[in-house]
Amino acid sequence: MPRPKSAAKLVEPKRKVPKWVTDHFESSLAANETLLRLIHLSERGISLITGMPQVVKVLADVHGSLDTPKSKEDIKRAEREAALAQTEIETEFPVLHGLAVVALWSWLEHFIKGLIVVWLLNRKESLSAPAIQKLKVRLGDYVQLQKTEQAAYLVELLEQDTASSLKRGVNRFESILEPFSLSGAVPEDCSQAIFELQQVRNVIAHRNGRTDRRLKTECPWLKLRLNQPVHVSRKMLRRYSEASVHYLVAVLYRIGDVYGHNLRDTKEKELPN
Repeated sequence: MPRPKSAAKLVEPKRKVPKWVTDHFESSLAANETLLRLIHLSERGISLITGMPQVVKVLADVHGSLDTPKSKEDIKRAEREAALAQTEIETEFPVLHGLAVVALWSWLEHFIKGLIVVWLLNRKESLSAPAIQKLKVRLGDYVQLQKTEQAAYLVELLEQDTASSLKRGVNRFESILEPFSLSGAVPEDCSQAIFELQQVRNVIAHRNGRTDRRLKTECPWLKLRLNQPVHVSRKMLRRYSEASVHYLVAVLYRIGDVYGHNLRDTKEKELPN
């Protein structure tokens, strides 16, 4: 028996997550993967440097120039670089991993802010959100921008209005997701790792990588001493990276909910890792 039209209107078809959403997530994951691959390649490259002094000596000997001033200087330089490389290897590449921590936090910020930009561009109703409506926009500046720039401009104002840059850990991102009903619960281990990532990043970016009282107080489990260098181990970097990707997946689940598509049913092996 055919269903009456009035009843049909009550049943909405299951909506899929739009391509502009998946494109943003896929490009963000690709950028994260590229960062980690470059760190891995850099570790391998630094490891190769430890053998360079012997290579330089052998080549100089083959060319009969072992005792020349230039060869002696080349050998000394190779030995200095090898000593630095060996120190990095023995301490698990703290300088390289410190740079990766700064880049990883920047990646997280770009992922969330970029998501809100495409959200504003593709869901026009989001411009009616109370948090957006109350923003004080400089109309003269706003109208001269391209549409993507306008959306990015609104995100910047939203950050200022919510003081999100002053918030800690995932709250830094949840505060600007909330106006669009995209905020939600975050697993404790993921939340703690991202909080730690932020605190360590701040010390590396603003304190030359040396422990300050705030980091020591906020992350007592790291057992750091004041003014001592923060050595970001391979294990720490892996934990930060995994937590960041898990957070990305959690946000994707929320977007799936908005579109009536339960992504939590996806098998774990099919999710990005």
